[in-house]
Amino acid sequence: MKCLVGLVGFAAVFALFIGIAKAGYEFNNPFRLILPSIPFVYFCIGFIEVVTGRPYRQLAQAWMALKGWQRGVIGTFIVLAAIVIMIVGMGVVFTYISH
Repeated sequence: MKCLVGLVGFAAVFALFIGIAKAGYEFNNPFRLILPSIPFVYFCIGFIEVVTGRPYRQLAQAWMALKGWQRGVIGTFIVLAAIVIMIVGMGVVFTYISH
């Protein structure tokens, strides 16, 4: 449910920002992008709950129960995986959408 609510909220705010941008307003301050990030974070929490099948609080408790070196190794892997996903995503966007 959180996943759907977050996705709908993010899409609504994103559509609002697109409408404002088409009206001629320029977003020259990155702090104005905080608003659409809030429902996106809610979507991410819901997505993590759907993928793992566990509530977010249980995941947080399990994470804190790990030893420090385990959190370091897993956290580093998660960050590297996110970087790879972003790079591949940007490559797809710039390759197929820019034409």
